[in-house]
Amino acid sequence: MSVYVKDRLEFVRESVQSILDQTFRDFHYFLICDGPEAPEVDGYLTSLKDDRIRLFRFERNRGLAHALNYLLEIIMKNPEYKFIARMDADDISLSERFQKQREFLISNPDISCVGCWYEEINEEGNLLNLRRLPTNHESLRKRYFTRAPFAHPSVLFRRELIEVAGFYPANTILMEDNALWGNALINGLKFSNIPEYLLKFRIDKGYYQRRSGFRYGAKYIKTRIGLFHKLNAPLYAFIVLICTGFVKMLPSVIIRPIYRLLQ
Repeated sequence: MSVYVKDRLEFVRESVQSILDQTFRDFHYFLICDGPEAPEVDGYLTSLKDDRIRLFRFERNRGLAHALNYLLEIIMKNPEYKFIARMDADDISLSERFQKQREFLISNPDISCVGCWYEEINEEGNLLNLRRLPTNHESLRKRYFTRAPFAHPSVLFRRELIEVAGFYPANTILMEDNALWGNALINGLKFSNIPEYLLKFRIDKGYYQRRSGFRYGAKYIKTRIGLFHKLNAPLYAFIVLICTGFVKMLPSVIIRPIYRLLQ
């Protein structure tokens, strides 16, 4: 998990506690402060006494991909870590998430990364939408050509995903996870989702604004078009990509309902 200055204390506290309260408890919890934090958030993180927590800090904000890669570099040096889970600082994992995802990967050795269905909630924690994603690999591979196969903070993956596909690409804009999934598919790794709601994914007021604008849309097209070529994507995927990229260049007030439809 990466935490940065715009993360709100109440969301961070809920997120962190949801991990500490997992029914599967045999894990280490790697957190990084991506630059200086708000005093109340910094104070909360510093006050945590759980022996499973490993807290790191950047002196300046470097971005999510750099923060996650820093933690992964540490984790990958220890062969005892077989599985790696992602979490965001404003979302909530249900208590059985780790247990069920870990058991799934143990029972399905051909799957490298597993996510889950998730609930979208607003800033007040109220339900907005229920997101039911495909569960089998071929459907998720096909979905990748039009939409994301996972909610990023919902995944648990084997260490082999990083060994084979590499670290998070850092030359993207809010697409480091999407690029990583593409590299995993290029290398023949397989995906799945557990058909249970094991995560509450928060949609805050700035969610769509961060995912709009000319620069974001242009980078979206550039990043995915290279991955699509390597995946021998069908023609329709390139058409959808160009159309989606141009939509993302629009103001956030216009694309909000379109985003909800595409997801």
